[in-house]
Amino acid sequence: MELKRSLNTFDSISVLFSSMVGSGIFFTSGYLIKETGNLWIVLLCWIIGGLLALSGSITYAYAARLLPFAGGDYVYLKVAYSPAIAFMSGWSSLLTNFSACVSVLALAFGKYVQILFPELPYFESPTYTLLGLDLQVSSLTLIGILPILFFSGLNYFGIKSAVRVQNVFAVLKITGLLLFLALGFSIGSTHWNYLLNSPFPNVLELSFYSKVLIGIVPVSFSYLGWNMITYIAEEVKNPEKTIVRSAITACFLVAGLYFAINLLFVISAPIDELAGQDGIGAIAFQKLFGVNYSILTTSFIAWVILGSMSAILIGGSRVYFAMARDGVFLPSFSKVHPKWHSPYVSIFFQGFVAILFLFVKEIEALLYMITCSILILSCLTAATPFRFEKMGMKSDYKIPLYPLPIFLYIFANIAVMVILFVEKPITATWGLMITLIALPVYYLFRLDKKQIQSQ
Repeated sequence: MELKRSLNTFDSISVLFSSMVGSGIFFTSGYLIKETGNLWIVLLCWIIGGLLALSGSITYAYAARLLPFAGGDYVYLKVAYSPAIAFMSGWSSLLTNFSACVSVLALAFGKYVQILFPELPYFESPTYTLLGLDLQVSSLTLIGILPILFFSGLNYFGIKSAVRVQNVFAVLKITGLLLFLALGFSIGSTHWNYLLNSPFPNVLELSFYSKVLIGIVPVSFSYLGWNMITYIAEEVKNPEKTIVRSAITACFLVAGLYFAINLLFVISAPIDELAGQDGIGAIAFQKLFGVNYSILTTSFIAWVILGSMSAILIGGSRVYFAMARDGVFLPSFSKVHPKWHSPYVSIFFQGFVAILFLFVKEIEALLYMITCSILILSCLTAATPFRFEKMGMKSDYKIPLYPLPIFLYIFANIAVMVILFVEKPITATWGLMITLIALPVYYLFRLDKKQIQSQ
């Protein structure tokens, strides 16, 4: 039940880049501008988000060097703390971190399909509320199912074939983004006064820090994927060098692109035309180059979303595979296809859970739920280098500026969690509940395993 090492450095960077650069960059800033009401704070949040992603990346790389196996956080928490805590991480990955992320991307993809084909008949069912969440069946739901099924099927035929497609997405994605930046700043209709007229925030006011922290939540979502390499580490060639190199390269590349793109966004249109807009990317493109190019930019954004969805589906399924291999999840999830070397049961089950999340009406609700669930256990994962050192497990890899990146990452996560529970209590509570319910589920699996062994 082992996976095959077949990914080189370029493949690894490609997966990381594609998993990080998804729909978030094209709709997150709309929410961010609405929440903060200040363009300077928006840009600051993207810088802080990049620093946190880099801090987390170089911290997780330490654990990945010591334990280059499939599963990421699950494997590190199991060795550093306990199998129960590790199961909580895997459970959260199944129900929010990965599956709900895929759903967010699928819903965003559906919105851009509607923009491309406005003449098609679209529908929305009445909204039903269940425990604070609004549920709905709509055209977006049905459209979102299609790419989930397609990429799940593609991953069935092995990671190498999936990554070949992923590389195509990544190359075209980065080419398009760089072209957008070059043309936008050179010939686009930019207005720097939109940014300069935004009042510079007063750092002495408590409201400034509150806005920054709540703004980091959707930004953190947009940076999700910086640790994707840790989930597929068992399939990476020469993991001792490739993991660190690809993680740092991808983080710098994405952080630079994100800041430049958002700078272009905020000088493309007045703040009131951007605030709260799902399609801020399309709006900015139209303002910069004219309405006639709307089809081109909408198609490109849909392409970016698909590439990110593909990368997340690759990484997430490896977590459930690792859990099943340890005997704390359904045994069938540890199956590896004899020909394609893919954990095919885990792949299709993850797709099924992602489809269920498509029935949540608001993307924003999913976004905050995902972030809260991730932050709870990522603090423990970030602290694993301390635990490994106490256990006598040392790596030749030295974390730059150690231990500052670890403390920075943990402190920021705790601060964001506090403000999230204050500002978004319902969705934050959902994230917490999904994480904590893992404990009784874990002990049920353990009890069932003991009963089978005793028979």
